[in-house]
Amino acid sequence: MKITRLHIESLKCFAALRLPLGSLTLLTGFNAAGKSTAVQSLLLLTQAMRDGGLERVVPLNGNLVQLGSPGEALHEGGGKELTVGVESENEKVDWVLSADDRSYGHALTVARIDCSWHVDSSLATAVLEGPSLANLKHLLPAETSGDLVKLRETVAEALFISAVRDGASDTYPTPQTPNLIHADVGVHGEYAAWWFERCADDPVLPERVNSSDTVNTLRRQVNAWLGQIFPGAQANAARIARTQMVQLEFRNRETDNWRRPANIGYGLTYAFPIIVAGLLAKKGQVIVVDSPEAHLHPLGQSQMGLFLATLAASGVQVIVETHSDHVLNGVRLAVKNTILSHDEARIHFFNPRPKDASDPAHVISPQLDPQGNVSNWPSGFFDQAEKDLAALAGWL
Repeated sequence: MKITRLHIESLKCFAALRLPLGSLTLLTGFNAAGKSTAVQSLLLLTQAMRDGGLERVVPLNGNLVQLGSPGEALHEGGGKELTVGVESENEKVDWVLSADDRSYGHALTVARIDCSWHVDSSLATAVLEGPSLANLKHLLPAETSGDLVKLRETVAEALFISAVRDGASDTYPTPQTPNLIHADVGVHGEYAAWWFERCADDPVLPERVNSSDTVNTLRRQVNAWLGQIFPGAQANAARIARTQMVQLEFRNRETDNWRRPANIGYGLTYAFPIIVAGLLAKKGQVIVVDSPEAHLHPLGQSQMGLFLATLAASGVQVIVETHSDHVLNGVRLAVKNTILSHDEARIHFFNPRPKDASDPAHVISPQLDPQGNVSNWPSGFFDQAEKDLAALAGWL
């Protein structure tokens, strides 16, 4: 089930924000302007659902997010409650979290859950005091709870790949989580090699098959996409006997010897987990990627944008935090070439939090047309190259 909007109230820099999401959403803008906070609102829910199902306590620090103390998470002057929520086309769920109970330390408690859904063109609502959405089917009529539970499952199964990835290890671990989320390569990409070896012969959805290789196995398609981002590159993985570890190797062309990740460069190892997770992800699954451009040449960054757009067109919901105009342009080219519909792409540009009415809006959302053209270019939106060139030419 696609998440169409994030809802935030009183979280860090945001007093209130409703952020539309598409099949592919790019979060761009200035440093420390709120891009990560927007992503953290979703990941906070994902983390809580995985750890305990949002029964009563929501930990602020875990594998996916580290928000510190309640005082650090709450918006300045916003009281002792914050709201994080998600919407789909017909459903909405908001978790209202409270810092009133000091006995929980670096965690918040669930004050209530506000739900709404459409039934026969009319809006129905419910306010649940304290219980988990996991138990929603026992608290609401069966005909209304199903889609809300699906929305919860979409959040719980979201994947996150951070900007800091394991780039130079000789071996990679096997996940030990009892309830493993499908295609979860780990926050740092540490399980990508295991998934690659385990699912090497599994089929990839036809919509994700790279045109350079019609064989649809995971191994062949990972190498096809790697070869498009890094011309000629290939990956190989093998279990290490009598251990829980996997060995990963790369080479720059088919005639080269296989090399350890430490001897091949960070670009390949940083792109590898994104490609593996994207090709394995189920339709309807959400992938959040921070800085997919990290350690990539401009060509690779543009091709990464194309890859992410291809995933979005194939049924994976992709949320990207990026500072790369090349990733943006890769997405724009995918739209122009009809790989991804322009109305399935969302772009949000984050300015510093406004201090007064004369400052630009905190979040500006340029649109893409069917030719990949951007509707408007606010100051600071991937325009630094033009500004620098103008200064060098003496125009400024």
